[in-house]
Amino acid sequence: MRTLGRHFVGLVILFALLLPGATVRTAEARFGQEPCGVVSSLPPPPTPRPRYALSVRVRPGLRTVTGALTVTFTAPSEHGTDRLVFRLWPNGPRYARAGAHLSVSRVREGGRMLRVSSPNPTTLVIARPVAGGRRVVVSMNWRLVLPRETGLRMKGAGRSVRLGSFFPLLAWDGNDWALDPPTELPSADAWTTPTADFDVRVTHSTRLRLLASGEQVGHDRWRAKAVRDFTLALGRFTIVRGTAHIPAAVHVTVGVEPDPVPIPARVFLRRAIASLERYSALYGPYPWRTYTVAAMADLTGLTGALEYPTLVYQPATSENLPHETAHQWFYSLVGNDQAHDPWLDEGLATWAEAGINGAPPFPDATIPPEVTDKIGEPMSFWDHFDARRYFLGVYLQTYRALLSLGPRPQVDCALRLYAVHNAYRIARPRDLLDALQTFFPDAEQKLEAYGAHF
Repeated sequence: MRTLGRHFVGLVILFALLLPGATVRTAEARFGQEPCGVVSSLPPPPTPRPRYALSVRVRPGLRTVTGALTVTFTAPSEHGTDRLVFRLWPNGPRYARAGAHLSVSRVREGGRMLRVSSPNPTTLVIARPVAGGRRVVVSMNWRLVLPRETGLRMKGAGRSVRLGSFFPLLAWDGNDWALDPPTELPSADAWTTPTADFDVRVTHSTRLRLLASGEQVGHDRWRAKAVRDFTLALGRFTIVRGTAHIPAAVHVTVGVEPDPVPIPARVFLRRAIASLERYSALYGPYPWRTYTVAAMADLTGLTGALEYPTLVYQPATSENLPHETAHQWFYSLVGNDQAHDPWLDEGLATWAEAGINGAPPFPDATIPPEVTDKIGEPMSFWDHFDARRYFLGVYLQTYRALLSLGPRPQVDCALRLYAVHNAYRIARPRDLLDALQTFFPDAEQKLEAYGAHF
């Protein structure tokens, strides 16, 4: 979820995309074939899955957002749970220092108020046991004060709003509640969320244009199915639209905020379409009907890009859409415990990005000794380092670890197998290893040499 630095790799491709009628096509992009014997069809999303009914009201002044939330959760049939756990990520220390705060009130089931507790600022525990296979529907009101600082997942005031991971979010990992603390790194992640459906109503009293996850189904209503999170942005966007064919049509929307030197919206559009088509050929078809890019003026520097299911954010003046688009497969389709295994999304997205750009960012960089051979370490380890060392230790070093396995086409075949077998699930390092060992029997030894844990 975080493109680090302005990547100049791939400018030749970028300029080629600007030529009238230019496209990026490869042998792998011939749909209807099954590369490397790995089927491309994905399993259906799990049922039952959580459902969110969310109302969002952006208040005048763009500093406060209020709303209501109703969540339907079904405990696995094989075991129940003694509580429900939601994460309140705006209350993490990084955001709290910038003035952000998410509060919750009137937690209830029907007309009955429920007992809640907060063992720490980012965790809301509801004392409501749920037996295996049984369903519960809980509702709550919430109020969010946006941070004073710009360039973060959440932004308010000025002429735009960005809401990322902004409401109470279920922390279920498929078997239990994920209770890891938030990370201190500016836009790194520590959360684990299940695939869910979202029905969202957004109201605001501005003339700003709205971009959001999923599909717009009414003037102020959006739906996103089988995704892990929901995000939205309000801004003075210049909007262009196009279609990716993978082979079904995916409607691609790009919105670019005004900036002294913004990248033209159609450059973002062409890069988004090319990336979607490339990855769909390699790793299985993109499973949603929309994809949106919001290029915003306040996003810059080392942590300037953010990915969410079906919507990614980019700086208005630079882009690395191949990386953020790769996260639609590695984080969005195939989830992971981002607190324990950040290499499963960032490392794999860097690998995929290099296939389009020709090389990863900073390919010749030296890995600092303190983070050498540490790809499998959790975010509690990486919080001791700056963003650049996190990038070199996780993003670049995972790329090098995968490169050590053998020919790139075979690694891509293994990642296709991994994506198909683990679609809509929370994957573990062992799941990746199982796919890699189908093509590389010595994968465990080679990846452990880089610090992976299985």
